[in-house]
Amino acid sequence: MRLKDRNRFPPGGFRYYAPQTNFSISPWVSFDTAVAQIVAHRQANPHQSAVNGWSTDPDTVANELDQFNTQVCAQMGWKDFIWEGGVGDLPAPNASLLSQLRQSARHVAAGVSVIKEWEVTGGNLVSQEQAEKRALICTTCPKNGLGDLTTWFTEPAAELIKKQLEARNDQKIFTTQDPLLGVCQACMCPLKLKVHCPVDIINKKMNPEDRKALWEPCWILAES
Repeated sequence: MRLKDRNRFPPGGFRYYAPQTNFSISPWVSFDTAVAQIVAHRQANPHQSAVNGWSTDPDTVANELDQFNTQVCAQMGWKDFIWEGGVGDLPAPNASLLSQLRQSARHVAAGVSVIKEWEVTGGNLVSQEQAEKRALICTTCPKNGLGDLTTWFTEPAAELIKKQLEARNDQKIFTTQDPLLGVCQACMCPLKLKVHCPVDIINKKMNPEDRKALWEPCWILAES
């Protein structure tokens, strides 16, 4: 499999994440710009590049980025963005790339898992004052990803989150910052729900890689 068109943005834009260095490409950059950012990052981190077998050849990096986003689209069910023909002209992903692909899939699963865990434990809320403070931090966070839920989650997962949001609205649970809240791209939690969730539930479902990806001023780190 590979992308049908490298000039066509998949939902949420092109993605790339290297957990070894907590590096992500900038949101909504073109495919070529993303390649350039990855190459520059690897050149600036020669030790990590050597340890992880990262190439700095633009054509090789382009194929890796293609495969990373192909796998994301496959995991999310966005089949219209994938060409499932032969792969003879594409190199097989190396071990480092496969690790990153698995990391991306775990992000989505972890984000939904927090919501399910919260529901099972009764959906207790933090105080309104605390939720407002959290939400204000999230609005300035570079990992606050905006867009429709289906931009970030598969249809079943998006439906689960939508129902939780509707229940929250029925109970008039909200913050003044809600219009500016999207999805945390570090832990894949919908922020309109997450800012009301007790931190112990979030910590229970967060793996070390996701924690390292959090923005340094994140309230999760401050409260943990």
